[in-house]
Amino acid sequence: MKSNPSIEISGTCQNKFKPVQTAFLENFKNLDEVGAALTIFHKGKKVVDIWGGLKNQNTSEPWLEDTMVSFFSVTKGITALCFLILADRKKVDYEKLVSSYWPEFGKHGKEKITVRQLLEHTAGLHALDTKLKLSDFWLHYDKVYEAMIQQVPAWEPGTKQGYGAQIWGAYAAELFRRIADESCGTFFQREVASKLNLNLFLGIPYHHSNKVATIYPISNIARIMKIIPQIISGEGCEGRAGRAVLRGKSEVSRAYMNPSVGMKGLETFNDPNVQSKELLWANGIGDARSLASIFNVLAMGGKLGKIQFVSPNTLKKVTAKKELKYDEVIHKNLGWNFGFLKEEDGLFSPNSETFGHAGMGGSLAFADTKAQISFGYVTSKMDYRVRAPKTLALCQAVYKCI
Repeated sequence: MKSNPSIEISGTCQNKFKPVQTAFLENFKNLDEVGAALTIFHKGKKVVDIWGGLKNQNTSEPWLEDTMVSFFSVTKGITALCFLILADRKKVDYEKLVSSYWPEFGKHGKEKITVRQLLEHTAGLHALDTKLKLSDFWLHYDKVYEAMIQQVPAWEPGTKQGYGAQIWGAYAAELFRRIADESCGTFFQREVASKLNLNLFLGIPYHHSNKVATIYPISNIARIMKIIPQIISGEGCEGRAGRAVLRGKSEVSRAYMNPSVGMKGLETFNDPNVQSKELLWANGIGDARSLASIFNVLAMGGKLGKIQFVSPNTLKKVTAKKELKYDEVIHKNLGWNFGFLKEEDGLFSPNSETFGHAGMGGSLAFADTKAQISFGYVTSKMDYRVRAPKTLALCQAVYKCI
């Protein structure tokens, strides 16, 4: 691990939450953080709003108050919120068949899949058999669409769970368009971002790209080297997933490697052209303050001041305790309520009411309605683990303060 003892943290932090700022600084000193930001709301008030490090290592540009960064699958939580708003407005019923909104979907074993099963990763549609490139989503969408229509579920829908790391976003995007007659990104900007004055986009316009930090993913070789001990022992979700890959029967590879991002790997997401595309599984780009602000409204019951996303009754569906299932892709017990992640007890929060979504590399956003906590964290240095220790350290610090 590298040490960076000279890092300076900017922003504000209430005295009660100083241990959170200390944990944030320790991530730079001991856990190889490059640039990051963290915002916490408690009981509707912003109590932590800090940032530090570099926006770009090569140019030594500092991470500023309005620096944005890709937060990958946290995007799924934003997408889930947009569906939840539609549900609250009676525009969609989670228990109805997907095919009732998108008739062509109901083919090849997908006839009885409900909206809830699709959004909760139990539809058996975590991967596509048709090989795709990331660029197909904006250059050859007809190919993507046909692949989704022709796909046969990997199991009887509802019987198993498998995290749709990438293709979940494609199915969700098409379903949302069918229901709302507009894209999820367009809906989000009007119904959420503009009302909260957010610095966050689902696909960022080119004229904002100069505010986006460079991400630093770990190489595949380095990732493999780090998890070899776990693969040998078979311990942990990384070890179990690694063993599955080596056996050639990996739902991990199918879910994460198609569509292919090409030779550059995840560094592809540093390309402003790619960043501009609305990809609902990965291309949310924004700051920690915006994420925490969104989930603050939810942590306070779905309404804060004049802004209301959903009614208390609708929110109860999401905060309800979830029976976690062994996930065939992630290789650990976890679950989703209507598209929001419900993580194992005590990992992000001690309270089962907590919901949100984590992102590859360590970014995280969640709402805890019991403690009235909202949490938004973004990072440019991507950890190789499913749940980054630097992220968990921040979560633990927050709850020690309350």
